[in-house]
Amino acid sequence: MAYNWERMYKGTKEFPIGLFSQTNYLEQAHHHIEYEIFYLDKGSVTFGIEDSVTTASEGDVIFMHPGTNHFVKKLNNIDYHYYAMVFDNSVLGAEGEPVRNTLDGIRVSRFVKLPDSILERIKVATECEKNQTFGHELVVKSVLFEIISHIITTNQYVEISKNVLSEQNHNVNAIDVTISYIREHYRENISLDDILKITSYSKSHFIRLFKKNIGMNLTDYINKYRIEKSCLDLIYTSKNVTEIATENGFNTVQYFSKTFKNYMGCTPKQYQRNGKNIIIPSSVTSIN
Repeated sequence: MAYNWERMYKGTKEFPIGLFSQTNYLEQAHHHIEYEIFYLDKGSVTFGIEDSVTTASEGDVIFMHPGTNHFVKKLNNIDYHYYAMVFDNSVLGAEGEPVRNTLDGIRVSRFVKLPDSILERIKVATECEKNQTFGHELVVKSVLFEIISHIITTNQYVEISKNVLSEQNHNVNAIDVTISYIREHYRENISLDDILKITSYSKSHFIRLFKKNIGMNLTDYINKYRIEKSCLDLIYTSKNVTEIATENGFNTVQYFSKTFKNYMGCTPKQYQRNGKNIIIPSSVTSIN
Protein backbone atom coordinates (compact mmCIF):
# COMPACT_ATOMS: atom_id res chain seq x y z
CA MET A 1 0.00 0.00 0.00
CA ALA A 2 1.29 3.45 -0.85
CA TYR A 3 0.15 6.81 0.40
CA ASN A 4 -1.01 9.64 -1.78
CA TRP A 5 2.09 11.85 -1.65
CA GLU A 6 0.34 14.68 -3.47
CA ARG A 7 -2.14 14.81 -0.60
CA MET A 8 0.73 14.82 1.86
CA TYR A 9 2.45 17.91 0.54
CA LYS A 10 -0.75 19.79 -0.18
CA GLY A 11 -1.87 18.98 3.33
CA THR A 12 1.25 20.43 4.91
CA LYS A 13 0.14 23.92 3.86
CA GLU A 14 -2.81 23.61 6.24
CA PHE A 15 -1.31 21.24 8.83
CA PRO A 16 2.50 21.09 8.58
CA ILE A 17 2.97 17.43 9.56
CA GLY A 18 2.64 14.37 7.36
CA LEU A 19 2.72 10.92 8.99
CA PHE A 20 2.75 7.86 6.76
CA SER A 21 3.15 4.09 6.60
CA GLN A 22 4.99 2.85 3.47
CA THR A 23 6.69 -0.10 1.83
CA ASN A 24 8.48 1.91 -0.89
CA TYR A 25 10.89 4.83 -0.62
CA LEU A 26 12.62 7.06 -3.13
CA GLU A 27 15.82 5.29 -4.25
CA GLN A 28 17.12 8.42 -5.95
CA ALA A 29 19.20 10.67 -3.68
CA HIS A 30 17.14 13.73 -2.81
CA HIS A 31 16.52 16.32 -0.13
CA HIS A 32 13.64 18.56 0.89
CA ILE A 33 12.98 21.62 2.97
CA GLU A 34 11.16 19.85 5.79
CA TYR A 35 12.43 17.74 8.68
CA GLU A 36 11.91 13.99 8.39
CA ILE A 37 11.85 11.23 11.00
CA PHE A 38 12.25 7.77 9.42
CA TYR A 39 11.33 4.73 11.53
CA LEU A 40 12.11 1.32 10.01
CA ASP A 41 9.45 -0.99 11.36
CA LYS A 42 10.34 -4.20 9.51
CA GLY A 43 13.32 -5.50 7.51
CA SER A 44 16.71 -3.99 6.73
CA VAL A 45 17.62 -1.42 4.08
CA THR A 46 20.59 0.35 2.61
CA PHE A 47 20.31 3.93 3.83
CA GLY A 48 22.27 6.68 2.14
CA ILE A 49 22.60 9.94 4.02
CA GLU A 50 24.83 12.80 2.87
CA ASP A 51 28.19 11.22 1.92
CA SER A 52 27.78 7.96 3.82
CA VAL A 53 25.93 4.72 3.17
CA THR A 54 24.94 2.43 6.01
CA THR A 55 22.59 -0.42 6.86
CA ALA A 56 19.43 0.44 8.79
CA SER A 57 17.78 -2.42 10.64
CA GLU A 58 14.39 -3.06 12.18
CA GLY A 59 13.73 -0.58 14.97
CA ASP A 60 16.17 2.08 13.75
CA VAL A 61 15.03 5.70 13.76
CA ILE A 62 16.80 8.28 11.61
CA PHE A 63 16.33 12.02 12.10
CA MET A 64 16.98 14.23 9.08
CA HIS A 65 17.26 17.99 9.13
CA PRO A 66 16.08 20.06 6.15
CA GLY A 67 18.44 19.86 3.19
CA THR A 68 19.84 16.43 4.10
CA ASN A 69 20.50 14.30 1.01
CA HIS A 70 19.23 10.75 1.50
CA PHE A 71 17.89 7.63 -0.21
CA VAL A 72 16.71 4.13 0.69
CA LYS A 73 17.27 0.90 -1.22
CA LYS A 74 16.24 -2.70 -0.60
CA LEU A 75 18.87 -4.87 1.02
CA ASN A 76 19.27 -8.29 -0.63
CA ASN A 77 15.98 -7.61 -2.43
CA ILE A 78 14.02 -8.16 0.81
CA ASP A 79 10.82 -6.17 1.43
CA TYR A 80 10.66 -3.66 4.24
CA HIS A 81 8.16 -1.38 5.97
CA TYR A 82 8.64 2.03 7.54
CA TYR A 83 6.87 5.02 9.06
CA ALA A 84 7.81 8.56 8.05
CA MET A 85 6.98 11.82 9.77
CA VAL A 86 7.66 14.89 7.62
CA PHE A 87 7.17 18.28 9.24
CA ASP A 88 7.90 21.96 8.94
CA ASN A 89 9.25 23.80 11.98
CA SER A 90 6.25 26.14 11.86
CA VAL A 91 4.31 23.41 13.68
CA LEU A 92 6.40 24.27 16.75
CA GLY A 93 5.20 27.88 16.81
CA ALA A 94 5.90 31.21 15.23
CA GLU A 95 9.43 32.50 14.69
CA GLY A 96 10.99 33.54 17.98
CA GLU A 97 8.79 31.35 20.18
CA PRO A 98 10.75 29.21 22.70
CA VAL A 99 9.68 25.77 21.46
CA ARG A 100 10.61 26.53 17.87
CA ASN A 101 13.84 28.19 18.96
CA THR A 102 14.81 25.01 20.78
CA LEU A 103 14.71 22.87 17.65
CA ASP A 104 16.27 25.61 15.51
CA GLY A 105 19.15 25.82 17.99
CA ILE A 106 20.20 22.16 18.00
CA ARG A 107 21.53 19.49 15.67
CA VAL A 108 19.84 16.15 16.38
CA SER A 109 21.85 12.92 16.07
CA ARG A 110 21.17 11.08 12.84
CA PHE A 111 20.34 7.78 14.50
CA VAL A 112 18.18 8.35 17.57
CA LYS A 113 16.93 5.89 20.16
CA LEU A 114 13.21 5.99 20.98
CA PRO A 115 11.49 3.78 23.57
CA ASP A 116 8.94 1.20 22.46
CA SER A 117 6.16 3.32 23.96
CA ILE A 118 6.87 6.18 21.53
CA LEU A 119 7.28 3.81 18.58
CA GLU A 120 3.85 2.39 19.34
CA ARG A 121 2.45 5.90 19.55
CA ILE A 122 3.80 6.58 16.06
CA LYS A 123 1.84 3.57 14.76
CA VAL A 124 -1.35 4.64 16.53
CA ALA A 125 -1.02 8.22 15.30
CA THR A 126 -0.50 6.95 11.75
CA GLU A 127 -3.78 5.08 11.88
CA CYS A 128 -5.53 8.20 13.21
CA GLU A 129 -4.05 10.24 10.36
CA LYS A 130 -4.90 7.58 7.79
CA ASN A 131 -8.53 7.37 8.89
CA GLN A 132 -8.83 11.12 9.57
CA THR A 133 -10.34 10.39 12.97
CA PHE A 134 -11.56 13.22 15.17
CA GLY A 135 -8.60 15.09 16.65
CA HIS A 136 -6.02 13.34 14.46
CA GLU A 137 -4.02 16.56 14.08
CA LEU A 138 -3.71 16.81 17.87
CA VAL A 139 -2.65 13.17 18.16
CA VAL A 140 0.01 13.52 15.45
CA LYS A 141 1.33 16.78 16.87
CA SER A 142 1.54 15.33 20.37
CA VAL A 143 3.66 12.44 19.08
CA LEU A 144 6.07 14.85 17.39
CA PHE A 145 6.43 16.83 20.62
CA GLU A 146 6.97 13.60 22.54
CA ILE A 147 9.75 12.56 20.14
CA ILE A 148 11.53 15.91 20.36
CA SER A 149 11.15 15.99 24.15
CA HIS A 150 12.71 12.53 24.43
CA ILE A 151 15.60 13.53 22.17
CA ILE A 152 16.32 16.55 24.35
CA THR A 153 15.99 14.82 27.74
CA THR A 154 18.26 11.99 26.61
CA ASN A 155 20.85 14.38 25.14
CA GLN A 156 20.69 13.04 21.60
CA TYR A 157 21.71 16.38 20.09
CA VAL A 158 24.37 19.06 20.07
CA GLU A 159 23.73 22.77 20.46
CA ILE A 160 24.56 25.18 17.68
CA SER A 161 27.28 27.53 18.92
CA LYS A 162 25.74 30.18 21.17
CA ASN A 163 28.92 32.25 21.04
CA VAL A 164 28.54 32.79 17.33
CA LEU A 165 24.90 33.67 17.76
CA SER A 166 25.57 36.14 20.54
CA GLU A 167 28.50 37.84 18.78
CA GLN A 168 26.59 38.19 15.52
CA ASN A 169 23.07 38.53 16.87
CA HIS A 170 22.16 41.51 14.71
CA ASN A 171 23.61 39.89 11.60
CA VAL A 172 21.83 36.59 12.26
CA ASN A 173 18.53 38.39 12.73
CA ALA A 174 19.01 40.07 9.36
CA ILE A 175 19.68 36.71 7.72
CA ASP A 176 16.64 35.17 9.43
CA VAL A 177 14.46 38.01 8.19
CA THR A 178 15.82 37.53 4.68
CA ILE A 179 15.23 33.77 4.67
CA SER A 180 11.69 34.23 5.98
CA TYR A 181 10.99 36.85 3.33
CA ILE A 182 12.24 34.54 0.57
CA ARG A 183 10.15 31.62 1.80
CA GLU A 184 7.05 33.80 1.85
CA HIS A 185 7.63 35.56 -1.48
CA TYR A 186 9.60 33.03 -3.55
CA ARG A 187 6.78 32.88 -6.13
CA GLU A 188 7.26 36.60 -6.79
CA ASN A 189 10.07 38.58 -8.42
CA ILE A 190 12.47 39.18 -5.52
CA SER A 191 15.15 41.82 -5.98
CA LEU A 192 18.15 42.75 -3.87
CA ASP A 193 16.53 46.14 -3.27
CA ASP A 194 13.53 44.40 -1.71
CA ILE A 195 15.85 42.64 0.74
CA LEU A 196 17.84 45.78 1.56
CA LYS A 197 14.61 47.57 2.50
CA ILE A 198 13.76 45.00 5.18
CA THR A 199 17.30 44.57 6.56
CA SER A 200 18.48 48.22 6.48
CA TYR A 201 21.94 47.15 5.29
CA SER A 202 24.05 48.67 2.54
CA LYS A 203 24.31 46.62 -0.64
CA SER A 204 27.97 45.71 -0.26
CA HIS A 205 27.67 44.81 3.44
CA PHE A 206 24.61 42.62 2.93
CA ILE A 207 26.19 40.75 0.01
CA ARG A 208 29.25 39.90 2.13
CA LEU A 209 27.10 39.01 5.15
CA PHE A 210 24.76 36.71 3.26
CA LYS A 211 27.58 34.87 1.47
CA LYS A 212 29.47 34.40 4.75
CA ASN A 213 26.47 32.98 6.64
CA ILE A 214 24.71 31.01 3.91
CA GLY A 215 27.63 29.98 1.71
CA MET A 216 26.13 31.24 -1.53
CA ASN A 217 24.90 34.51 -2.99
CA LEU A 218 21.31 35.69 -2.73
CA THR A 219 20.26 34.75 -6.27
CA ASP A 220 21.65 31.22 -5.91
CA TYR A 221 19.81 30.75 -2.62
CA ILE A 222 16.51 31.95 -4.07
CA ASN A 223 16.91 29.64 -7.07
CA LYS A 224 17.89 26.72 -4.83
CA TYR A 225 14.78 27.22 -2.70
CA ARG A 226 12.55 27.50 -5.78
CA ILE A 227 14.06 24.32 -7.25
CA GLU A 228 13.48 22.42 -3.99
CA LYS A 229 9.83 23.48 -4.00
CA SER A 230 9.59 22.55 -7.68
CA CYS A 231 10.94 19.05 -6.96
CA LEU A 232 8.05 18.44 -4.59
CA ASP A 233 5.54 19.62 -7.17
CA LEU A 234 7.11 17.52 -9.94
CA ILE A 235 6.77 14.28 -7.99
CA TYR A 236 3.78 14.85 -5.73
CA THR A 237 1.38 16.78 -7.97
CA SER A 238 -0.08 16.37 -11.45
CA LYS A 239 0.94 19.86 -12.59
CA ASN A 240 2.87 20.21 -15.84
CA VAL A 241 6.35 21.74 -16.07
CA THR A 242 5.07 25.12 -17.27
CA GLU A 243 2.68 25.43 -14.32
CA ILE A 244 5.37 24.41 -11.85
CA ALA A 245 7.88 26.86 -13.30
CA THR A 246 5.43 29.76 -13.14
CA GLU A 247 4.09 28.93 -9.67
CA ASN A 248 7.60 28.71 -8.23
CA GLY A 249 8.82 32.09 -9.40
CA PHE A 250 10.50 31.39 -12.74
CA ASN A 251 9.67 33.82 -15.54
CA THR A 252 10.26 31.34 -18.36
CA VAL A 253 10.24 27.57 -18.73
CA GLN A 254 13.61 27.76 -20.48
CA TYR A 255 15.27 29.47 -17.52
CA PHE A 256 13.55 27.05 -15.12
CA SER A 257 14.79 24.02 -17.07
CA LYS A 258 18.33 25.37 -17.29
CA THR A 259 18.45 26.23 -13.57
CA PHE A 260 16.88 22.91 -12.62
CA LYS A 261 19.49 20.94 -14.56
CA ASN A 262 22.30 22.94 -12.97
CA TYR A 263 21.09 22.02 -9.50
CA MET A 264 19.68 18.53 -10.01
CA GLY A 265 21.76 17.16 -12.89
CA CYS A 266 18.72 16.27 -15.00
CA THR A 267 15.77 17.96 -16.68
CA PRO A 268 12.50 18.57 -14.83
CA LYS A 269 10.73 15.95 -16.95
CA GLN A 270 13.42 13.35 -16.23
CA TYR A 271 13.19 14.06 -12.52
CA GLN A 272 9.40 13.87 -12.63
CA ARG A 273 9.40 10.59 -14.56
CA ASN A 274 12.05 8.91 -12.40
CA GLY A 275 10.55 10.10 -9.13
CA LYS A 276 6.99 9.06 -9.89
CA ASN A 277 8.06 5.67 -11.20
CA ILE A 278 9.69 4.92 -7.86
CA ILE A 279 7.32 6.57 -5.40
CA ILE A 280 3.94 6.02 -6.98
CA PRO A 281 3.98 2.68 -8.82
CA SER A 282 0.83 2.11 -10.90
CA SER A 283 0.25 -1.22 -9.16
CA VAL A 284 -0.33 0.30 -5.72
CA THR A 285 -3.31 2.21 -4.44
CA SER A 286 -3.74 5.31 -2.34
CA ILE A 287 -5.31 5.40 1.10
CA ASN A 288 -7.84 7.97 -0.12
